[in-house]
Amino acid sequence: MKFAILSLLVIACVLAVGGVKMNEKICTKPKGNDGESRTEGCLKQTCKNGVWRPSLEETVCCYDREAFLPNTSILTTTSQDGCTTTSIDCRLDGDKARMVFQVENSCPKPATENQVEALKQLLKQHITDHKTCCCKPDTTTTMTVTPSTATTSTIPTTTTTPATEGIIIAGGS
Repeated sequence: MKFAILSLLVIACVLAVGGVKMNEKICTKPKGNDGESRTEGCLKQTCKNGVWRPSLEETVCCYDREAFLPNTSILTTTSQDGCTTTSIDCRLDGDKARMVFQVENSCPKPATENQVEALKQLLKQHITDHKTCCCKPDTTTTMTVTPSTATTSTIPTTTTTPATEGIIIAGGS
């Protein structure tokens, strides 16, 4: 009987000195102590009363089931005309990671009505000041070969196209 009481006393002392409390439950698969946390990707698991409790990890951004660290770009797209770029970035806000949506327009602004009018006036003035035609009618060179002599003649030809009044304004970068 003395031996049984002594054995129980030794077991109680070993358990108390070993750091394991009687009411504390240990998580399994994977093994972990109460209050311990493990993070895998976007999920954080915390051991509580012998059970792993899942929650979202707040120090990373989660997009399409993938974890992104703060100060990284998650997704960037550009419009077909190349003018607008949209992006989703992961940024740190205090101690929590947040996704930030940004839109950037990189194309120049279109001309105002006043700017178009001024350009039209400049073009009209230029046309008035330079009335001389800078083009010559198309010419065709023909060669006639006879057994005794060879002669070359140039026959001017003109091409007419219907006149259209207006001003063409083209842009580009």
